Amino acid sequence: MVRANHDAQRLGDEAQRETWPEQLAVRICWHYYMLGRTQQEIAETLGINRVRVNRLLAEARRRGIVRVTIHSKLAENVALEQQLAETYGLDLVEVVIGGVADEAQLAEVLGRAAAGPLSALYDDGMTIGIAWGVTLKAMAQATEDKPLRDAAVVSMLGSLTRRSSVDAFEATTDLAARLHAECYYLPGPIVCDSEESRDTILQQPMMREVYLKTQSADLALASVGGVDSSTIRRMGFVDDAEFREASKAGAIGNFLGYYIDAEAQILDHPINRRVLGFPPSDFIKIPRRVMVSGGPAKVPVLRALLERGYFTDLVTDTDTAKALLEPA
Repeated sequence: MVRANHDAQRLGDEAQRETWPEQLAVRICWHYYMLGRTQQEIAETLGINRVRVNRLLAEARRRGIVRVTIHSKLAENVALEQQLAETYGLDLVEVVIGGVADEAQLAEVLGRAAAGPLSALYDDGMTIGIAWGVTLKAMAQATEDKPLRDAAVVSMLGSLTRRSSVDAFEATTDLAARLHAECYYLPGPIVCDSEESRDTILQQPMMREVYLKTQSADLALASVGGVDSSTIRRMGFVDDAEFREASKAGAIGNFLGYYIDAEAQILDHPINRRVLGFPPSDFIKIPRRVMVSGGPAKVPVLRALLERGYFTDLVTDTDTAKALLEPA
C-alpha cells in the first residue's frame, strides 16, 4: 500500500512537471534568445518537435521567464505621445505598437508594454489601487520583482465570485506579489444580486476599512471596457436584457464596473446600483491615475474620461492614440 501510494505520488509529480516543463522551457529560451538558433535547430538539438518549441517559447513569455525590452521608439509614436499629453493635459504618455486585430490580444500586449514604465512609479510606503481585467492582469504578471517597504496594493472592485475563471482577470494578487506588498481585497461580489445586498455589504467594517485604504491611495491603475466588450459583460455579470437596457440608456463603456455615458457620468440604471466598485467620483481624487487601454471599441469611453480629467497618465496603442486625437 505504501509503495502504491508512493508510485501514485511520483506519477502525479511527473504529470505536474509535464504540464509546465520549466527546465525544458529555460533551455529552449536560452538557445533561442541567447544563442540565436532557429526553432527547427532547437527542436533537433533537444529531440522534440518544432511545434512544442514554439508553444514553450510563447508560454515562457507569458509567465515572465523571458521579458523582451525594446530600447527605442517609433518617431511616429513619440509625436503621438506629445500630442496626447498636450491635448488631454497628461503627465506621462506611452504609445506602443499594437499590431494585432484581436481585442483580447491587444489588451495583453498593452498590459505587458505598460509594466516597464509603470514600475518606475512604485515606491516605498505607497498604496496602489488597481482595477481588474485582461490588460491589468497582463501588466501585473509582466512586472519585474521590485520589493517595496510598507507598500499596499488594494483592489478597486469586488473580488468574490463563484467561478475560478475570474482569476484570469484579477490583478491585485499578482502585483502585490511582485512588489512584496500587503494585498487588500474588496470582500464581496463584483455585481451584487440586489441593491439591498450591496448596501448591506458596504456597511460591513471590513469593507469600510478597504474603502478607506483605497481613498488614501497614492496611485491608481485602471483600464476600461467598450460598451459590449468589457470583462464584466464577457463574464456574464450582466445579462443580455440588462445590457440592452444600459445601451438604450446611453452607455458608451464600462469603468470600474460601472456603465458610464458620453459625459463620463455613471448611468442612473439598476445595474450600477448593484456594482461593488470604487466610485469614479472618489477615483479622480487619487493623486496619480493611470489608464492602460486601447482598441476601437474603447475610443468613445476613453475620450470621455480623458476629456474630464480622470487620468494623469495613459498607455495605449498607435491606432487608439490617432483616434483619440481626431475630432469626436
